[in-house]
Amino acid sequence: MNNSSALKLLVIAVFLFSCTVTSVSASMFELEIVPLSKLADDPNSYDSTMAYRKISVKGNLTEINKQYATITEEDHSLRIDITKVELFDGFNVTDQAMITGEFTHKHIDEDVLHPNYVLHYPIEDVGIVNLSTVNSAIESYNGKYITIIGNISSIETTMGRHTIVIEEAGTEETMKVYYYGATDLEVNDKAKIIGLYNGNILHSETMGKKRDKLSISTFLPGFSSLMSIAIIGLLATLLKQGKRND
Repeated sequence: MNNSSALKLLVIAVFLFSCTVTSVSASMFELEIVPLSKLADDPNSYDSTMAYRKISVKGNLTEINKQYATITEEDHSLRIDITKVELFDGFNVTDQAMITGEFTHKHIDEDVLHPNYVLHYPIEDVGIVNLSTVNSAIESYNGKYITIIGNISSIETTMGRHTIVIEEAGTEETMKVYYYGATDLEVNDKAKIIGLYNGNILHSETMGKKRDKLSISTFLPGFSSLMSIAIIGLLATLLKQGKRND
């Protein structure tokens, strides 16, 4: 095997590794969408009191008041519990939304969905935004995906969830983050966090250390330092084999 062949194999290996690490599983904020017609036909199958589960529904908000909201899809409607009123900041009647939560089938009264997350639909991702910008226009960003960059001022872990306070450099602006996943980030680390901003909290499944200098991860998202070591080791092995064959 010559050096040219070794480099070709390296390129293939990098491609396969990058494809593997960048594959994304379904988000916990966007679960299986159940049509409202299906809920009406078979409510017992989705009743969270019978078997705990969460579902997503989508449609147009046709009513929002102090007691409840209503989402409508074609000829079917569903009552939405609005106890967590902050989840609906910036949402208006006629807006299209996706709501993820626990469905309760009431045999005598009206069925209800208790929301965990309320998203604008189609889903909106506004990209990188300053904390100060979000904090000054909460209703404009509520229910959308955002990316923020800042320093971690505190981090606590409870029942598998990290509660983080992120601080914007140069200002006193902060934001609470719920991070669902493993992390080795610590207080004072600079982090880049992507997630759903809803109810004055950034809910995130994607968080990492913000690197200002260019690295291979800049070009191949998800490319870790551990993977870099593995690729370098592979290259060294291939080059040794090439020299022996020569």
